[in-house]
Amino acid sequence: MNYTNILGASVSMLLASSAIAAESSSDLVVKGSITPGAACSLAVPASLNLGTIHRDELNPDPSKPTELEQQEVDIQVTCPEPRRFAFVVREAGGQDASNAQIFPIHSNQGEQQVGDLYLKFISHATLIDGSTKGYATAADRENDLGQATWGPSTPHTENLPIRNGLFAVGFVTHANSTEAPGNIDALVARVMVKPWIKPAKDLDFTAEIGFSSDLGLEISYF
Repeated sequence: MNYTNILGASVSMLLASSAIAAESSSDLVVKGSITPGAACSLAVPASLNLGTIHRDELNPDPSKPTELEQQEVDIQVTCPEPRRFAFVVREAGGQDASNAQIFPIHSNQGEQQVGDLYLKFISHATLIDGSTKGYATAADRENDLGQATWGPSTPHTENLPIRNGLFAVGFVTHANSTEAPGNIDALVARVMVKPWIKPAKDLDFTAEIGFSSDLGLEISYF
């Protein structure tokens, strides 16, 4: 697996499970580095457990997908000195051409896409520098963020959808703001993960189906 390292830190969130009978779990594998530019540390202190998924637990209508239990993942960023940064989230297998908000779940036995993940930053759970309420805001690009157009940031009651490899997401201290993110010492954020399994008619049940989604969470400084 390759992890893109943008000026300092990246995290791999490896989601793995099985669509039939076998017990399954998902681990978040944390990777990071410190560079001479006082890079921030990035941690995901959690694991995702999708449980055991049996064929008879899939949607009884074989033409419709199955929604699995929603999960939440906490993210913490700590900087040795205040930094301006934003996140870009990518799935290692690439984008789904039909929808930029889809993070594909791939079969371990081949190239088949057996499901989708949808991710959102949860607004009410975001804290900047320990006590200041934070609001997610998206740039109009994924790089050259100093020249980007930002926002408006989310209201307190709305969550910001994450797009696979498109648009950086930062955090500001006011709702509906069009300002760029400022310098931050510490950030606590939470991501909602909504997994879906493809319709049963699109799956091959001749053997157990193992699947995974390798998500890279990158920090970009500007």
